[in-house]
Amino acid sequence: MEYATLTVRGKGRANNEDCLRVLPEAGLFMVADGMGGHLAGEVASKIAVEAISDYLLQNQSQTPETRLRSAIAYANGKIYVDSQHREEHCNMGSTIALVWQQQERVYLAHIGDSRIYHFNQGQARQLTNDHSLVGQMLRNGTITPNEAINHPKKNVLTRALGVEANVQPDLRIFELPLPGFLLLCTDGLSSYLPMTTVLPQVAAKVRSEQILPVLAELAKEAGSQDDITCILLWQGKGGVTNE
Repeated sequence: MEYATLTVRGKGRANNEDCLRVLPEAGLFMVADGMGGHLAGEVASKIAVEAISDYLLQNQSQTPETRLRSAIAYANGKIYVDSQHREEHCNMGSTIALVWQQQERVYLAHIGDSRIYHFNQGQARQLTNDHSLVGQMLRNGTITPNEAINHPKKNVLTRALGVEANVQPDLRIFELPLPGFLLLCTDGLSSYLPMTTVLPQVAAKVRSEQILPVLAELAKEAGSQDDITCILLWQGKGGVTNE
């Protein structure tokens, strides 16, 4: 897979609490959005991507799905223990969204409201369901997608890495080849734009390498002052099937 990355500190913020990790030789791509007190969010997101990548690289005897779930549990435990034993890291946590290619399969996993999209010049679909209060309201039909963009509780998560001793990730598996683009992004981007409309429009107008900068500028114009972090992946032509 070819890829491009972008991370931008939010306007007026002292530090960037997002983190990304790209290990193309391992087929691993991750974005994480930390939360917590002073600097704690930055710590949590860094622990998340480092712990997951370390586990996946060091435990190659397990099946891919078992290995991935165990890696996320390992990262969750590391953040949780740190937050319990260091007062300045109390209540810290992180989202995670990752794509992991293993031979002819691509594994997608996420926790929280960082998202993964699949899109081309004609259409886009969100492959993840936000673990958030607003995401739950959307699935229940109590609010519309347009209402969700500006909802006052859109940052309230119902699931995150490191907040509790155990956490359950959502996992999906796709067969390669995978046409079009995969986008991993934190909510500094996705919470401010009608993504399923914007992504095909941008893909139709600019080169692959310019998609992320254009999306970030559109989010800022829409009012985002949050950290923005994203990874764009693309491959050759072909079909995609979902298991």
